[in-house]
Amino acid sequence: MKKYFVIGNPIGHSLSPKLQNYWLKQENIKAVYDKIKLEENEIKEIIQDIKKQKIAGCNVTVPFKKKVIPFLDTLSPQAEQTQSVNTI
Repeated sequence: MKKYFVIGNPIGHSLSPKLQNYWLKQENIKAVYDKIKLEENEIKEIIQDIKKQKIAGCNVTVPFKKKVIPFLDTLSPQAEQTQSVNTI
């Protein structure tokens, strides 16, 4: 089963898992979406887990939208222009 997350700090207020899991279920997609509260020094590890395909992908919320950039291989033109990442 694929795993997806939203990452941030704070993250407790996020309704993303409720919304995303609803649509995953509606579309009969074998995946789970959850939230992870990270400290800044844990960003690199999450990105490595995505690169190793332990995690299928994640959404990024404040305060990490800019802080994930040094750990990524490439950026979309939009992320490059705004220097802000929403989805990995």
